[in-house]
Amino acid sequence: MSSSAIITIACILGYFVINAVFIKIFGRKQDSLEEFGVGSRSFGWFLVAFAYIGGWYTGSIYTGFFSNAATLGVFVHYGTIYSVTSLFIMYFMAKPVWVLGKVYNLETQADIIGLRYGSQKFKFAFALLTLLFYSPWLIIEVKTIGYAVYAATYSSVNFNIGLIVISAFVIGYSFLGGSRASAIGGLVQGVTFTVVGVLAMYWLIVKTYGGFGDLYDKVEEINSGLLTLGALGGKYWASVLITCTLGGFVLPASTVGLYKAESPRAAKKSVLITPIIGTLISFSLYSLGLGLTTFEDFPADPQSAAFWISDKVGGPVMVGLLGILALAACMSTISIVINCVSVLIAKDLIGTIHTRADRQSLFKYARTLTIIVGVIAIVIATRDIPNLMFMGLAMYDCSAQAFPPLFIGLFWRRANLPGAVLGFAVGCFFGFAGSFFPAAIAWAGGCTGGFVGLVANALIVIVCGFIFKPYARVDEIFDTVRNYKHVYKKRAA
Repeated sequence: MSSSAIITIACILGYFVINAVFIKIFGRKQDSLEEFGVGSRSFGWFLVAFAYIGGWYTGSIYTGFFSNAATLGVFVHYGTIYSVTSLFIMYFMAKPVWVLGKVYNLETQADIIGLRYGSQKFKFAFALLTLLFYSPWLIIEVKTIGYAVYAATYSSVNFNIGLIVISAFVIGYSFLGGSRASAIGGLVQGVTFTVVGVLAMYWLIVKTYGGFGDLYDKVEEINSGLLTLGALGGKYWASVLITCTLGGFVLPASTVGLYKAESPRAAKKSVLITPIIGTLISFSLYSLGLGLTTFEDFPADPQSAAFWISDKVGGPVMVGLLGILALAACMSTISIVINCVSVLIAKDLIGTIHTRADRQSLFKYARTLTIIVGVIAIVIATRDIPNLMFMGLAMYDCSAQAFPPLFIGLFWRRANLPGAVLGFAVGCFFGFAGSFFPAAIAWAGGCTGGFVGLVANALIVIVCGFIFKPYARVDEIFDTVRNYKHVYKKRAA
């Protein structure tokens, strides 16, 4: 084993110790589904904000997305924009989601769907499809751990060994500490790859190019095509941006994050702070990648480009730091997703079928499922899966279809079950067809299937709102949100 590998391994091990210490000190005994799933709705804005950052910015931004920045250029900055706009949409969702979660004891995204449309069958179908659409990203992040360890240790640690050991650590603290451990880990990991990450990216840009201005001047001189949207075109870029903006907002973990706040104000404050930090992360990272193809020794595997330039400019210490940044992003995402998915399966799937199960039983199911889901993810991630990133992006087009029934349903009383079911089904059809059978939507003039599906989905929800009657309890639900302070006082009395 080389001295460079020993340095990077020491950096990574030290970071693990810091994580373990913080999670141990600030953890809390898990004794209920509410504590395990949403931290007893007690998180302050700072913890919620960094938990969002930790779960939102995945480890793949240092591998797959970074390589796209190098090969596709500014096209990849749709990630910078949609991350900000999605979180601003969540600002307006914070109050209704938090209030309904508090009053009706909701812990999952499908809980809101079941409450709003009064259908356990739709809730079950919605949860099942959401799980299928969301799962590829868990596999991608677990795989990214293996890749990050392998690259950061100069190939000294086997891909699968690194993947298994670190994923097992994340699964362990998720099982023991629930969403609180995920949030505390997310705080440590979020601070790491925001504060340290932004400074590291800036240092790398200065050392590599001389500064941001020099970077863009060099790219314009050598390969100006990287500064345009390229052959894919503006319409395609815009439809990707819109789909990702709305899809990012309705990821299951995003909704659950709002439940965890101690108040609507804390939830709103957290999602206002997050975009500012997020912009610094993604812009600096993608800018670093933008000009790397101008170097003659650019690696044959673009996914290793971030580690290559770190070693080229900063040596093993910088490679070790980049490995920590990538692992921090992976670990926080995996923990939050596993916790969210485990509660989803326990409450929305098992709980809907096994109606006599009490909340304590569902809590035990959710805890056990943390191990089961984690092990399944590890087993799948150790296999060679062609086009995994493509599958993840394709499923994103489908998961975005949750936006119309959720968003419109929370702000328009006339949204009803027939419109939600039909709109969601049609939207998923177009999202799937656009990814796997692109010729089927050639008539859309370059727009993605996800975007076409969103338009059709929203129109169906609206049209059906004027044709069919809304759910009988809709006035009660809207009045609960409008009068939430009065509701709390009445309940306390």
